[in-house]
Amino acid sequence: MQKAHSIKVEPMTEESFWPFGTLIDPQERPTDQRMIIELDFHAEGRTTLSSIWQPCEGLTFFEMERHFGVTQTFSQLSGAPTVVAVAAPTDPDPLAIPEPDQIRAFLIDPSKGYAFNVGTWHSVKRFVLAPPGATLAVINSDPNPSQIVNYQENLSLTYSDLATDQSPHRDYLGDRFGMVFELAL
Repeated sequence: MQKAHSIKVEPMTEESFWPFGTLIDPQERPTDQRMIIELDFHAEGRTTLSSIWQPCEGLTFFEMERHFGVTQTFSQLSGAPTVVAVAAPTDPDPLAIPEPDQIRAFLIDPSKGYAFNVGTWHSVKRFVLAPPGATLAVINSDPNPSQIVNYQENLSLTYSDLATDQSPHRDYLGDRFGMVFELAL
């Protein structure tokens, strides 16, 4: 029988999100001058900008991913409130996978962007809380060395480039997990 692990959704704040990345939220907002604040962004390779359309598809998932060469950065452009699940970076070893109790979920404040630390685990999808969906912008890198873990099928795939690697390294995890995650609002 497949196990389900519940994750309580919490607000995404500077304090709650710091182990996983940073919020793009200027603290100084003077009324009499424009400010440009440099952000800590890192990309090994060519920087890319893409948009993601994420339909409202429910609050369960079984995949987490991490990127080895970029502080992948997101900003919600439109749509309903969204949630992302995250876990702190682990050792680059493909078997160093977060345990279910290490995964947290955050309600994204659409007025702020966010950037993951290099290697931060995160849900492949964003979870949209109302139809029809949401649009996000993502700043990434090309190539994009990544790892995706399927907790349901106990399988880890490590890609030299997520977009082009047709033969990722496969690690079978035996019966280590065999579960799905359910987000609790």
